[in-house]
Amino acid sequence: MTDTDFYNQIEHLLIDNSVNPHVWDEIANVIKKVIPCDRMVIASTDVIRGLFSPVHISGLSIPDWDSSPVHRLGQSLIGQTVNVDTPVTSSTIPSMYTKQDGDDLIPGAPGDNWASGVGMRIVNGGEVVGGIVFFSHIPDVFDSDDFLMVEKVSRVLGPYLSQQTLQKQILRATEHQTKLEHLLLHLNDDQDPATFFSMFYSTFAARTSLVYGALFDYDRYSDRYVPIAHVDGIDGAAGSILQDCTRLLNENGLSSNTVHLACEHKSVPSSHIGTALVSIIGSSSEFKELCVIPLTAGSKRVGAIVFAISDCNPSMLERVEDIESAGPVASAFLQLHQTSRQWDRKQHISTVLQYAVDGLCDVPNSHQKHEFFKEVMIRSIGASAYSFKITHRVTGVSFFSYAYPEDFNADSVSMVSGTEQLRVNSRLDGTHIVDVVASFDSSANLISAMHELRAVVRVCASILGSSILSEPKSAITIQSQYSSDSQNHRGAEYTSSSFGLTTRESEILSYLSEGATNDEIATRCGITSGSVKNRLVFIYKKLGVRNRSEASIKTLVTGQSI
Repeated sequence: MTDTDFYNQIEHLLIDNSVNPHVWDEIANVIKKVIPCDRMVIASTDVIRGLFSPVHISGLSIPDWDSSPVHRLGQSLIGQTVNVDTPVTSSTIPSMYTKQDGDDLIPGAPGDNWASGVGMRIVNGGEVVGGIVFFSHIPDVFDSDDFLMVEKVSRVLGPYLSQQTLQKQILRATEHQTKLEHLLLHLNDDQDPATFFSMFYSTFAARTSLVYGALFDYDRYSDRYVPIAHVDGIDGAAGSILQDCTRLLNENGLSSNTVHLACEHKSVPSSHIGTALVSIIGSSSEFKELCVIPLTAGSKRVGAIVFAISDCNPSMLERVEDIESAGPVASAFLQLHQTSRQWDRKQHISTVLQYAVDGLCDVPNSHQKHEFFKEVMIRSIGASAYSFKITHRVTGVSFFSYAYPEDFNADSVSMVSGTEQLRVNSRLDGTHIVDVVASFDSSANLISAMHELRAVVRVCASILGSSILSEPKSAITIQSQYSSDSQNHRGAEYTSSSFGLTTRESEILSYLSEGATNDEIATRCGITSGSVKNRLVFIYKKLGVRNRSEASIKTLVTGQSI
């Protein structure tokens, strides 16, 4: 066959059969007449990403590319040709053992490896658009004449492969635009997350070989990603994926718009998240790729999408780009969802607050108030446990404490996994402080409303605390509590004259026991702060104490208003 006949046949097939799905089979038959080989691979390439996607593998269907022994051989040889102008050869390729069985390749034993290989990049207008590789079981079958013919084949295929790639990109862009329009058409503010994400997932599932997906909402108050919807295409493995990905997002965070990809062969880009994704892939046999796509609104994080993909091939980035470009739609939904949820949450919090305040004010005594406070904490707010404590602001001595359940330890609540905590403290009468620590299960719907719940708890705790302190028995209880904490003065009955305090010193000491600062005492007494400091020195000496706290305790122990 002359060069002219060869070129004419190839060009005729390319021009007249551009829409024929079998055109590459016919081209392969023509090429094999001039270049002897057992297997041929034609691939388009994206040099920037270093990926090669097979356009045709003679005798082998495209879906079998990943499992084909030709895969790594072709990738290797095509990769070597990118930066050179001449064919790249391999006299022996011992890394893959295969043997011929009719038109199929089957696993072989050592010694059944390919004997010869030659590859050449395909160029159009100075741009590398693909590559072509030939394999043979015959040693040294490719000679200089074959090299020249390989160069001719690459030149004649260049324009068409470039055109085909462009047409593919246009078709892909058109299809993708249709998908985006479909998503936007069905986007509304009353859509629940499960319905939206199911539609989002199904839009891309077929083309991208998705087998699992999860939608995460970002809660800026707790700085955590919370899963709100997922689609499971892997029986029995979804729970593990969701837990692993939730932990991954919250341990590493998503500080930028970078899309994190990982497959069983490589991670792009290399990062802590990419490495963690690879480890998750390694624990599952159901999928080969994972991608994490951050969702943002301007510079604000609103959520993330995680997808598991069943195969791993060179078109990974292209497929993920399609999903990534639909990210703004998912971000818009999350913003609508968050706004709607915040409104519902505020309505609920407002109702709870009104109910709590009315109830606490209606019941007559502190015991009933505390029972109602417990109902508000457990039933209305959703706490699984809580503690309530009143302490003296200066001395730190506890006056009243309660825990539900009784074994609840407020100091260790932050160490329990699967729980969130809320801490509130508020001044009561200038002398005492009320502290509330509440524990919530992480799955509680109101976890993201902690900042609003804190206001409810503070108001309710202040009402209850003030009621406890205002009852007549409180003075006796306070005296008993402080006396039990001071072994040296238990049962003592002192008066100001017992300590030899002057009227002014007694006045200063009474203000000090209420927790007033030196400046506040000076203002109340009409003297300077320096005078207050000097008088405190004499007061401490007369009381036999060293500091403000000891003076306050000794004053309260006497049961007197000194």
